[in-house]
Parts: sequence; C-alpha cells; structure tokens
Amino acid sequence: MKKRFLSLLCVLALCLGLLPTTALAAGEGAPAMLYVGNQQVIVADTITYWSTNDSGELTRVENATDNSADWSVKYDPNTATLTLSGATIKGGSDVVSIPYGSGIYAQGSSNQPVTLTIELIGENTITGTFGIYVNATPPTTPGTDASLVIKKSGDNGSLTVTGTDSYGLHIASGTGNASLTIEDASVVASSSSSYSHAGVCVQSGASATDSPNISLSVDGGSLTASGTGSNDGILFYVGQSQATGATTSLTVSENAIVDARNGGIKALKISETLPTPTPTGDNRSGIVFDGTEGTVYGDVTLDTPLTVGEGETLTIPQGSTLNGNSNLTNNGTVTIENGGTLNGSDTINNTGTINVEDGGKLEGTPTTGTVVYAPTITTQPAGQEVTVGQTAEFTLAATGENLSYQWQYSNDNGTNWNDITGATGSSYTTDAVTLEMNNYQYQCMVSNSAGSVTSDPVTLTVNSVSVTGVTLDPTELSLYTGESETLTATFQPANATNQNVTWSSDKPEVATVEDGKVTAVKAGKATITVKTVDGGYTATCTVKVTDKTYTITADPSELAFDAAYTGYDQPAAKTVTITNTGNQQVTVTLPTAKDFVITAGDGFTNGSAIIEPGKTATFTVQPKAGLAVGSYKESINISGFNGNHKVSTSVDATFAVVDSNDTSVDNKLTVTSGISDNITYYTCPSCGYHNWTATEAGYRCDNCGYLESTRQLSGYGNVKGTYTPGSGATSTAASAVPQTGDESNPVLWTVLLLVSGLALGGLAIAKRKKQQ
Repeated sequence: MKKRFLSLLCVLALCLGLLPTTALAAGEGAPAMLYVGNQQVIVADTITYWSTNDSGELTRVENATDNSADWSVKYDPNTATLTLSGATIKGGSDVVSIPYGSGIYAQGSSNQPVTLTIELIGENTITGTFGIYVNATPPTTPGTDASLVIKKSGDNGSLTVTGTDSYGLHIASGTGNASLTIEDASVVASSSSSYSHAGVCVQSGASATDSPNISLSVDGGSLTASGTGSNDGILFYVGQSQATGATTSLTVSENAIVDARNGGIKALKISETLPTPTPTGDNRSGIVFDGTEGTVYGDVTLDTPLTVGEGETLTIPQGSTLNGNSNLTNNGTVTIENGGTLNGSDTINNTGTINVEDGGKLEGTPTTGTVVYAPTITTQPAGQEVTVGQTAEFTLAATGENLSYQWQYSNDNGTNWNDITGATGSSYTTDAVTLEMNNYQYQCMVSNSAGSVTSDPVTLTVNSVSVTGVTLDPTELSLYTGESETLTATFQPANATNQNVTWSSDKPEVATVEDGKVTAVKAGKATITVKTVDGGYTATCTVKVTDKTYTITADPSELAFDAAYTGYDQPAAKTVTITNTGNQQVTVTLPTAKDFVITAGDGFTNGSAIIEPGKTATFTVQPKAGLAVGSYKESINISGFNGNHKVSTSVDATFAVVDSNDTSVDNKLTVTSGISDNITYYTCPSCGYHNWTATEAGYRCDNCGYLESTRQLSGYGNVKGTYTPGSGATSTAASAVPQTGDESNPVLWTVLLLVSGLALGGLAIAKRKKQQ
C-alpha cells in the first residue's frame, strides 16, 4: 500500500510540473487538475465542452455554447464550475496514478485551497473507484481547505454517484477545513466496495491544523448515503490525532432530507469516536435519518415522497412541525413529542403507528393505521394516614390506550424514587409488614407507546402504636450448667411500634441473660426479667440450673462361673446390664476380655451404645472354650464418654478348669471356688486340708504328709512351688516328716540311724576285747 501511494505522489508531482501557469491562475481555489473520467478537462482558462458516450468516455466539442445540445459536460475554470447535463461518467481502471480511477477527480495546489462546484441538469450518473474525489493533498506540500458544492441548474437536477472500490463522495482537506454542500439537488451517494467504505466521507487530512472544521450542509433537495460492510452512510473523519480542536457540523434547511438509513452517521478522529453532529440553529428545516431513527428539525414540508419503513421511527420533537403529509408513508412509527406538531395527518398513507405524547399535537386523523395518545391522569391518588401494621390503598384513573402502571415510593421526601415490585395496576395496597413509623411518599407512572405521565406525589403517614403489656415464653426453664436457651418476648398489641426491651437476672452468678439469651452458669435458681422501654411493662421467667453428671453402673458387678474339667462345654453366658445413672447422655464402648467372650446386647450398635439418662444397655459374658487347667479371674473394664467427660465401671469374672485325667481321686476330688478371696483350692483326699508344698518326690500335704506325685497341682492357689511328675526335681526343694510338718528327708535319717547303731556296736565289741 505504501509503494502504491508513493507512486501516486510521484506521478502527481510530475503532472503538477507540466501544468500550464494559466491553469493555476484561474478562479480562486480552482482545481489545478480536474479529471472527468480519464479526461483532463482544464485547458488554460478556456471554457470547454465535452460529450460522453455509453462507455463514459469524453470527447471535446469545439465551438459549443451553453445552448448547444451536443454536450453533456462543461467546465468553466474561472468559476471552478463543472456542469453535468444528463451525463454518464465512468472512471478508469488505473487506481495507482491520478485520477486513481475516479469518476471525477479534482486536486488543488500546494498551500492552496481547492474548491469545485458541480451543477446538475437532468439525471446524471457517475461511477469510479472513487465516485467524486476532491483532494487538497498533492504529493508535495499539502494544500489547505477542500470543498465541494453540488447544486441543480434549472428546474431539476439529480446525481447518482457510486464508488466501486472506495467512497462515493470523498472530500479531503490538507491543513484546513473540509466541506460538502448540496443545494436544492437530489444526490444519491453510495459505495459498492467489497471493503468497508462510506457513501460520503468528509475529512481533514493528516496535516490538518489544531482546529479543522468538517461540515456537511444540505440546503433543499436531498442526500441519500449508504455504506458497505461495517462502515457508515456518512462519515465525518479527522485524520490528525493532534487536531484537538476539530469540529464537525451538519446543517439542513429548505425542507432538506438527509437519509443515512444504510450505515448511519458517524464521526471519528482516527479510531476515536466523536459526537455525531446533529442540525442546530434557528434556520433548521429538514429531516435526518441516522440509521433507522429519523428526526424532524424545524418546520418541514415534504416536497418529495418519504417512507418510514417497518422497524423505523420518525420523531417530531419539541419546536418542530411536519406539514404537507401527502408525501409521507408510515409503515413504522411516528412519534409526536411534547411541543411537536404533525399537520394534515389525514392525508398520510399510514399502516404503522403514530404515538402522540402528552403535549404533542396531531392535526387530522389518519384513515388507517393506529394512533396512540399518551396517557392522561384524570384522578390523582389521595394521601393516607394509618398506624403501624395497617395497610393503605392508593388509586388513580387515567385515559389512553394500552396503559401500563408502575407505582413508586420514596422515604426521603421525593429525592429518590424506588419502583415497587409487582405494583403494576391502577390501584396499589401497601404491605403492612414493611411499614414503619415514618412519612412515605407514593406516586404512579402511567405509560404506553406514546409516552408516560407521573401522578402527583402523595404522603402516607404511619403513626406509632403504644405497648400495653409483654409476656415471656417460657415462664419456667430448666438448664444444665453451660447450656443456653433464648426467651421470646411477645408484645401487646402485636403491632406495637416501640418493641425495645431491657433484660436482667437477679442472680447472674447462676444464670446470665443477654438480648433474651439465657446461659446457665452454676447450680441454683435465678429469675430473668424483661422490661419494655415503652410503658415499663415486665414479665419474668424462673430458671433452674443443675450441674451435669456423668456416671454408669454395671449389674451384677461379679460373675462367678462354676469350675469345669478339661474338655468342658462352655458355660452359659451371663448378662450384664449397664445403667446411665447420670443426667447426661453417654456413649459406652463394648468391653473386651482375654479369657472371656463379650457379646453385644440391647442398645449396642457397631461396638458402642448411646445411653440416655436412666436408660440401659446390655452385653453378655461367657468363658472361652478350651481353656487350660487353671484358675481364671479377670476384671472387665467398661468405659464411655460425653465429649471430654469420661465414665467407667467394671465387672469381675471368675472360672476354673480342673484336670480330669487322675481317676484315682475322682471320687474324692472336690474343687471349690472361693469367691470372697478369689482362690481355687485343691483339697487333700486324705485329710481334707488345703495347703500343699512341692518336694522332690511330689506334692506333700502340709497337714498330714500325703504325697501326690502323679498329678500337676501348680495351677491351684493353695500350692507352693512346682513339681513335674516323673522328673525327680522340684523348684522349691523341701521335705517334711509325716504328721509333724518336718520337711527333712526320712531316708537320710534312716541311714544316719543305721550308721550310728553300727558305730555303737563296734565300740562295744572293741571294749570287750580290751577287757579280755
């Protein structure tokens, strides 16, 4: 793209160098170059005439006059006026060199303005890469202002101009202002580019000063502009980001119509969006369509037909009037605002809707279509006075079609208004629950498609209701230490306004109270009192505080199972009942034992039981099968908890297993269980005594000396030491003389007595021999 424009600049410079000085000396601001199609029409300061063919090519007509019928293009360099008379003009295909394929191209000189006036006779058509391009930016030093005036000559004059690859109408200044003026002519400007281009672009160049003015003026006649892609019908463009004081203006007069329904109107400074210009001033007279929204400015009489399409609007604002409406067709919506006027509406071809806002004026009635008048309130709502808890009803009456209602309220004297959800009827009843003692204001907005009107604000005064009494629920309360419960104070009447109270406890060391919440501190009794601020009415509640206790018991506490011989069948299980003897719930864990089987009973689930105060849970105890010979005693510990509080108790279980192999003593053997001292005894079959001592020969009865050498008695609690049958050894070597309790070895005593007797006999024999 840069190479393309560089080439353009070089060619333009060459062309400027070849121009005759007489052309530069023509009328002030006259173009230094003027191409119509591909034909340069400036010939010194001579007025030239040209004819065009169907291809848009120009041929000079010699000796022609204004009254000649053989020309369609005329240029007068003295007035910089180009006249088109039924002309069809086409630009070339060269978009690189001047005139860049333009239908009409006008370029000024360096440091000079460029201006061109186009007069229209009859219907004229121009096409080109640019339709019409007025350029004040030659390749060397830029020019200043650029302007284009299009007007009719004679009774009629129209122009259809199309940019096939760019803008339809393009006016670009150098360092100064850019303007397009249409005077009493009908101009249709469009772009058919495959890119985004506006139908009309009026712009200041990149060399613009701080305050260029970009203007479009339509004085009579009409301008219809349409863009392509995302671009606009009419574009006001500032090409210099430093042009901080740039202004844009749009002027309509003499019943002009500016129609930018295809693309709308936009103002940009590079990529920054500027305010869209709208017609101003006292001499406004015209209609402007910016996209689908049209506006009437000033006093307008339609000279040509105008159709408001479906989905489009035409607004007649305050101070504006639309007359002579036989040329108006409304398939969309026409809105007459307050202070606006639509005259002769009975001649409108109306299939759409005409909205007449409050203060709008409609002269005549259309024979078809719909006319909607803005609402009028005929009955205003009235103020009300209620007490807290009561409701108030507001009602208004209004006239108009398809009315909708929205009630609003204010609690700050009308500074801010809030919509009331669901309040969309002609009557509204307040919600008693939400009203407090205050002064409220209410109003209603009534609307339809033609506008809205708001009722006069009215005041709702809400008065207070005095307290006549108070009660407490409950009046008696039992708590454990650390527990809390909230009391409920009920006022009489229920809609009393001032429902503030104070709370107190006569014994805060027992129970405290804050905002009705009672907390137990320690065991005792306290009285809680509530007192109303309004009237000083009181009510009380008695609070009893009990300490929390955590205890359990087990019944029975001792389980004595009968002794059994080896190979026994398991004794029947015995049931233990756990009782929660405290006043708080506890969770008890199913106990375990080494030599006994524990089985869960009532109340246990998954190994634990939750026991409420005074309630029970059970489990069973049974000696394990296959226990060895011996005596078994076990303390079964039962434990539980409530938070950090632990509880426990225990049950003692006893059981004995006796060897059944010694049949010699089966008829004499008795096994007793001493529950009191928890010892199982082995009884002597000779004397019935209980204590035994292990010796090398066996277990010897400490009372009678009876020897038990074939039975293992170490598992009994009345036997001292261990003897292993057949080993001849004992862990506690001891002997005794039978019946005496002496534990000496009797064999040793026999040998000693025998030796002593032999010794005495030897001494006697020796003495006799000596005597002999």
